[in-house]
Amino acid sequence: MDNPKITVIIPVYNTADYLEECINSVVNQSFNEFEIICVNDGSTDSSLDILESYKSKDSRITIINQPNMGLGAARNVALKCAKGDYILFLDSDDYIAEEMLSDVYNLVQQKSLDLLFFKLINFDNDTRAESKANYFEMKFLNKMVGSTVFNWKDVKDRLFDLSVTAPGKLFKRDLIKDMEFPEDLIFEDTLFFMETFFKVKRAYFYDKHFYFRRIRSDSIMNSYYKNFPDCIPIYDRIGDYLKHVKLYDDFAVQLFDRKCKDIFTRFCKVPDDFKEEFYTIIKQNFSEFETSLLSEGTLESCNERSNVIFYSAVNSDSYREFELLVESFDLRKYCDRLKSENDKSEKRYEHKISELTSENEKYQREINVLKNSTSWKVTRIFRIVMRYFKK
Repeated sequence: MDNPKITVIIPVYNTADYLEECINSVVNQSFNEFEIICVNDGSTDSSLDILESYKSKDSRITIINQPNMGLGAARNVALKCAKGDYILFLDSDDYIAEEMLSDVYNLVQQKSLDLLFFKLINFDNDTRAESKANYFEMKFLNKMVGSTVFNWKDVKDRLFDLSVTAPGKLFKRDLIKDMEFPEDLIFEDTLFFMETFFKVKRAYFYDKHFYFRRIRSDSIMNSYYKNFPDCIPIYDRIGDYLKHVKLYDDFAVQLFDRKCKDIFTRFCKVPDDFKEEFYTIIKQNFSEFETSLLSEGTLESCNERSNVIFYSAVNSDSYREFELLVESFDLRKYCDRLKSENDKSEKRYEHKISELTSENEKYQREINVLKNSTSWKVTRIFRIVMRYFKK
């Protein structure tokens, strides 16, 4: 198609078992003004055969073959070839909802959008059971902007809480046609999104689930533990970008808090075999930035947990000590929160008990007044007779 409205970019690497469901979810849309660019990233299974079978029946499909270079590189080569007015990134083991393309295209046209957010929903590969993830729901975003068009200034207080995944968004091609995903690191979506979002003038949050994200035990991510330290240079590159656009001072603390949180989250996920090396990289990075973080006031202004993560890494002698120090802090905070909730509950119960006791005393006084009244005494014989007949 010479002038497609939407380009769907699908990087493919050894997903033959899921590829048909993925492609079918696109080619079966009622909206048909699209092209699909599939990048076969050095697959060694039958993925390429499946792609060629679809291409032989549908001229809207283009196949690009390349050696295995990773997700970022596959997206980049497709982006350079894309002709659509808008770009949708779709992973080859996922699929999109019926009528999605029609709905999102009509919306971006109506509102003249640069970027459209929509929601992803997870589904289990074995059971097909669906589950919502808070990260993709972005309820805070709905509360902040509702159904209005917005940009980064409208959500700057929660900027690093936005979902950064390339899937889950429809991008205007003019916005990203000259951009690239990092090819040397994983977690490439994070940097790409941040560099994109600050260029966006008109964004919108479509509060619907359009993208179905497969959760499988053999996912490629499960073999990426050794690359989890990549999250560190990704955040450092975001810092460099913010300095380049002269916004670093506005987001330095937010960036640092998110960096510390994500680093420790990733660190906890990797097997013990990878933790020593990961910890060494964390300690080295934090030590290198300590002076600048102190001088700019970030360490003084960050949240308490980030401070604990940072100094536990810098001052510990082993990954286990680092891990235990942060876990000990988290446990103390959890206990404090439980104690606080318990104290509040006790106060609520004490107040309720006091209210009930007061009401009971009031009713008891009324009963005593009634029993001592003349009418109560006069009708006593009738009550005795009624009880007798009831028996």
